[in-house]
Amino acid sequence: MALVSGRFQQLNAEEEAERARCVADEEAARARRAAEEAAESERARRAAEEEAEQAKRVAEEATDDAQRRQEEHERAAAEAAEALRRAEEARLVTERQWFEGVRPERRPSEEDIIRMKAKYFYSPNFLHFAVVGSSGVGKSSFINAVRGLSNNHPIASRTGIVDCTPQVTRYPDPRPNSRIIWYDVPGAGTPDVPDWHYFNALGLYIFDCIIVLIDNRVLESDLAIIRACQQFINIEVFIVRSKSDQHINNMACDRLPPGFDPCDSDIDDKTRCQFLQIKSEERMRFIDETRQNVQMNLENKNLFPQKVYIICKDAMLAIWNSSHSPKEIDEAELLNDVRECMGRCLESAS
Repeated sequence: MALVSGRFQQLNAEEEAERARCVADEEAARARRAAEEAAESERARRAAEEEAEQAKRVAEEATDDAQRRQEEHERAAAEAAEALRRAEEARLVTERQWFEGVRPERRPSEEDIIRMKAKYFYSPNFLHFAVVGSSGVGKSSFINAVRGLSNNHPIASRTGIVDCTPQVTRYPDPRPNSRIIWYDVPGAGTPDVPDWHYFNALGLYIFDCIIVLIDNRVLESDLAIIRACQQFINIEVFIVRSKSDQHINNMACDRLPPGFDPCDSDIDDKTRCQFLQIKSEERMRFIDETRQNVQMNLENKNLFPQKVYIICKDAMLAIWNSSHSPKEIDEAELLNDVRECMGRCLESAS
């Protein structure tokens, strides 16, 4: 009995030990699983931290890149604005220099000269005279008169109140054996031809002679052309005051009662004699003031002194018809000097 009881106790002890071992194994398994879960959680945490850190770096790099792009954009915008400002300043300086008669920095290239000569049908066998000046100064009428043509002649240059020459127009001289080609050049200061680039834009540097027509005032554009001509030794320049008869007539009429008309056939002899006397006085005053005004303007721009030829188209035509006109002032001298200019040009070309 004692043996059975001892055996039973032994079995119970073994069962208890087995149960304890199983419990211990289960606890160990749970501990291993907990450790694995903790390790996995740690790995996940670290992975999340690494992803967060990477995302942070990407965000910081994106922010830095955006900031660099913004800075580059602002710098490019500032550089563009500065370049535009410098360009505008350069344009204004260039315009001011032209108005002041300062020699332009850019001289025509050989390609420019060849292109403009082709455009104007330049021929080395002829002389090419350009007539330039402000809009409405009477260039077309002058070209007609210097060729011995009235304004209504079939081959005359078209004239009008507004500038009738939208582009440079070529007029051969109709006289037999003449070697002059006349060019009627659009007026400076028109919307299509601004003053400041008149000389270069129209290729005036290819001409043998340039005649600058002036009216009541010597304009900045006139002086700029004269200045440019003096930079080219191959170009001769003449300054011509046109419409002298009209201006003298207006000056005389201003000294008579309002409404006086010198063309009125009912004017009595006394009044007509008074008008002619006043007209003679105003003629001398006009000549003196015109010459002084031109020389003063040339001197103010540091340009060489030059003669101004005071003319009108009627007196020019009278000379071609071998007759005398009471309106004549410098017409004969101008035509003679133009002939001498022709001789010099032909001599230098031979």
